[in-house]
Amino acid sequence: MVDMITGDLLAWLGEHRQWLGWCIFLIAMLESLAIAGLLVPGVVLLVATTAMAGAWGMPIVSVMGWAFAGAVVGDMLSFTLGRLFHQDIRRLGVFRRNPQWIGRGESFFQRYGVLSIFLGRFVGPIRPVIPMIAGMLDMPTWRFLLVNIASALAWAPVYVIPGYAAGHAASWAVPEFFWQQAFGLLAAMLSVCALVFYCQWKQERWSGLAATSACLLGLIGVSFASPWLGVVDISLATWAGQITSPATGWLALAQPLAGQGFMLLLALLVLPSLLLGAGKRQALMLSLAVLLNLLAGYALQLGAGYLTISTSLTLLICLLLLCSRSLSFWLRVLWIAAILPAVVLITLGFLTSQPVALTSLLASWLTAAVACLFSLWLMERAGPLAPPAPRWIAILMLLPLVAALLSHSGLQQLQPFSNLL
Repeated sequence: MVDMITGDLLAWLGEHRQWLGWCIFLIAMLESLAIAGLLVPGVVLLVATTAMAGAWGMPIVSVMGWAFAGAVVGDMLSFTLGRLFHQDIRRLGVFRRNPQWIGRGESFFQRYGVLSIFLGRFVGPIRPVIPMIAGMLDMPTWRFLLVNIASALAWAPVYVIPGYAAGHAASWAVPEFFWQQAFGLLAAMLSVCALVFYCQWKQERWSGLAATSACLLGLIGVSFASPWLGVVDISLATWAGQITSPATGWLALAQPLAGQGFMLLLALLVLPSLLLGAGKRQALMLSLAVLLNLLAGYALQLGAGYLTISTSLTLLICLLLLCSRSLSFWLRVLWIAAILPAVVLITLGFLTSQPVALTSLLASWLTAAVACLFSLWLMERAGPLAPPAPRWIAILMLLPLVAALLSHSGLQQLQPFSNLL
């Protein structure tokens, strides 16, 4: 049945390529829509259509945009369905025959609350049901919309990039030893992420230092292993250049985010605001993290572009860490996950400007993580860091957007100062 649906759809799209974007939108919407998402093989269809998009040269940002929009609309429709019909939804035939679908969704929602909307996006059996449960339980619409958008921003790259990359790479010659190096590097990075997550989940006095050590171990490993990962570096740099060239549309908009202008604007906006809205210790923690990041970058001989990326990410990660200090662990995870779209946009902007070595890019990410985690652990040795006041949190969260808009405005007068870095 699944093969028949997929085959017919792909055959039709082969003759009507102009509808590919709308098709990705509809599949992402149905994947997130109550009832339909439980019956339609959305993941299979999405991987197949994104692979077609990659093979046909459709811009990756456009593909993620269609998928993101479909996911947001699908969840909003499910939420509206639950809000309008409440408990009467249980009388529908499909839920009378399968009451465990709503039961599992309710248990998950009651356990994780708002975070369940974000986590549920990635959990197949309950993905289409959670938004409907949120509507049934009268969750405020504005709160659901914010989490819906944040989760879709994280979901779109995870579900789009594998299929797109597979389709785009179908015509590429894969050199010898590529897969061995790629899977080895992937396993190492996943191990580092798992260690950091475990350390933070334990929430002990040693958690911050242990998480820092895990990232530092990964950073040292990447730095020492880079001479033996040349096949992966060269291959991915070539493929990334083919995907992001020419830098038009959304890719051109992302390009300034990887520049020194955005980094300096972000620092000039965040540091004084944090000093006013949170206090001296919080501003000192941010300054220490930036200093450690710069020192580590110079010690590792990162290029100017990679150092710029790591400094921008250091500022953003510290901002999120400080603003989420009063939240529970899982809500902090949701809060910190907001960095993922920024990482994607900054990296895409960097890819459009110059050839990129994957190991150096990973080193820049790990440098930022080490600097933030170590400075946070060091400052909290003297006592917990209090979060900013709620109104200041709202202001601080808007500052990266302000810096991005200013960096797109053609502001060039900061360039002489940025050259000093």
